[in-house]
Amino acid sequence: MLTYERISGVVSLTLIGLALYFVLNFPVQVTSFMLLGSPLTVDSPQRWLMIVLLGVLAMAGADTVIRTHPALSSRKLGYLATFWVLPGLLVILATQTLGLAPSPLAWAGGLVIVGLLLWLTILTEFRQVAPAGSSLWSRLWQQFIGYAIALLFFIVIYQSRSRSLMSATGVMLVGGMVALSLLRSTPEQISKTWIFAAIIGLSLGQITWALNYWRTGTLNAGLLIFLVFYVLVGVAQQQLLGTLTRRTLAEFGAIAAIALAVILNL
Repeated sequence: MLTYERISGVVSLTLIGLALYFVLNFPVQVTSFMLLGSPLTVDSPQRWLMIVLLGVLAMAGADTVIRTHPALSSRKLGYLATFWVLPGLLVILATQTLGLAPSPLAWAGGLVIVGLLLWLTILTEFRQVAPAGSSLWSRLWQQFIGYAIALLFFIVIYQSRSRSLMSATGVMLVGGMVALSLLRSTPEQISKTWIFAAIIGLSLGQITWALNYWRTGTLNAGLLIFLVFYVLVGVAQQQLLGTLTRRTLAEFGAIAAIALAVILNL
């Protein structure tokens, strides 16, 4: 019961901050700077700072809950960080999607849904601390929310039509972070988990960079990036479990081919 109260406290505080984000009037300001020889502009730096702070708030809250688990076998930062990803990205995604609500009532309903999703996600991460004792639904929820966050982020980032340096970097970071959460197993394998997550993130960044030169719709591009993400995460999971075989690779290849054909015909 105390765990539920902690999670509820984290969610309540995060939702208050999220509501304030949409209520506050941020000054209209454009900041320009050079990065790797390319001119970049950032609209309303204060707004983006608020977005980052909200994500950090959710991550810090999740960390507070995770550290209370009696079966937590490692307090190394590299291991604990894998539990922060989904709550933090969920809140950041909410800042980019709740504003699309057609009415205040729909916005309020969306805020409640975000709170429910955040509550369930933190609870799932808490139960994943002891994988042997976690239920099937908690593992399924982690997979569902992780893949859903990745897909929505890929679509949102590509829809922004920002320069490749920004969009490819965004996809790389999001893909790598979500992969880090989905691939988490035991503290002993955390180094391999980080390596695989980094490889997946870099691969997605390269693909996004190439897609920016290809005239395709936002949905198609988002689905293509997600398809690559899904296959790479699946293969990496099998490798970490020591169950990767030629048959498994063939199955992933068949799934990818069918999905690719469907996406290209949308």
